[in-house]
Amino acid sequence: MNVKLPAVILAAGRGERLSGDEKKPPKPLTPVLGLTLLERAILSCKEAGIEEFFIVLGYRKEAVESLIAEWETKYRISITPVENQSWLKGNGSSVLACSPYLSSSFLLIMCDHLFAPQVIPHLITEGNDKGACSLLVDRRIARVFDREDATRVQVNDGRITAIGKGLEQYNGIDTGIFLCRPFLFDALREAQAGVDGSLSGGIRCLAEQGRIRAVDLGEDFWLDVDTPQALKHGRKLLLRHTVKANEDGFIAEWFNRCLSIRLSAWLVTHIRATRLTPNAISLASFLIVLLGAFLFIFTSYAATLAAGILVQIGSIVDGCDGEVARLTFKKSRFGAWLDTLLDRFSDSAVATGITYGFWRLYPTPWVWVGGIFALAGFLLSSYTKKEYALRYEESVPRDVWVKLAKRDLRLFALFLGAAFGYPYFALLAVGLLSHLGIGRLFWKVYRGEECAGR
Repeated sequence: MNVKLPAVILAAGRGERLSGDEKKPPKPLTPVLGLTLLERAILSCKEAGIEEFFIVLGYRKEAVESLIAEWETKYRISITPVENQSWLKGNGSSVLACSPYLSSSFLLIMCDHLFAPQVIPHLITEGNDKGACSLLVDRRIARVFDREDATRVQVNDGRITAIGKGLEQYNGIDTGIFLCRPFLFDALREAQAGVDGSLSGGIRCLAEQGRIRAVDLGEDFWLDVDTPQALKHGRKLLLRHTVKANEDGFIAEWFNRCLSIRLSAWLVTHIRATRLTPNAISLASFLIVLLGAFLFIFTSYAATLAAGILVQIGSIVDGCDGEVARLTFKKSRFGAWLDTLLDRFSDSAVATGITYGFWRLYPTPWVWVGGIFALAGFLLSSYTKKEYALRYEESVPRDVWVKLAKRDLRLFALFLGAAFGYPYFALLAVGLLSHLGIGRLFWKVYRGEECAGR
């Protein structure tokens, strides 16, 4: 979704509970897994298609201003810094500082909030009432981190009727993500006239007028990073949501991810110094597996065991490229395509290495027949799923057989086969499993077509 709205990001406050120490970076520049809080807010919006930003600055504004030109070039966006000299009066004054720049709808976001990028198009789609502002509201109150300090809202018939941290009766939590109309500025001025300089004060004025709607956040994540504890929780939250739901096989889900996610967290923390990219990680995984494939041609147990270990390490590292890409907003179609190509090449190399090594011990053509049979299963398993997605415009239905045919289990089985000294027989077993999975998918699709009368 390409969103043409500008986004206002509030980054003027001091954030004493998180970074009140002058020796630490100001709150907007607090690092979280390789990116600052402010960068994460910007890039989450950019992933939804937003390219124009107004960043309101106040406390230690020079630190952020020094990075704006770099970010504009690096992320290909437009950033207008807006100084709020009255930032001590409350975040409502920071929003008002943008009033000379905005005459139509805009998004309003807090720099210290982590959130899933997909909530932006959801808010814009659901908050299409031109006569009202909209606020994303989290109805999962029991699951909100540090909810005692959260801003509470009361929602009735889709409208926010009350907002504030001290509400006794409430049925939602303010996420700090708004779709605003220009009349918000008038409400903020009205609130300031009543000696309330907060954004919530302006929202209360809109609530009295019936001009603020609630949009349910749903199951997506968000977090207000106000304390060191929240920052720690935010890291865990980002890592948890880095993993694509329901796409892992059994080994990736229960073993590989436990290691790859920790490795990815370390990598993104050092990514600026090393200039490491997700594509470089894909290549590293490929080279590790390729070295393992080469060692399989030797007949000694030591070489075979080392080969199996390298193949399994490569499988773990193979999970890092996607994790790093999602954590650092570096996802690309080329990267996904490159990863797929390298996986197929490395699968071919491993199957060839194992087959050749076994053929050296037992030089019969049937060894190569078995190796080719297994390799065909590996390649066709991937090809069949891609073709299904292309023809039926949906992913292959998830079941046990689909997981059994995944690459993570395949490489782990080869590792176990190498550990026990029988990599060739492990190759035949996983090859057969791949063919059975393909056959089952074909039969399932065929029966579905037949039942539909096609």
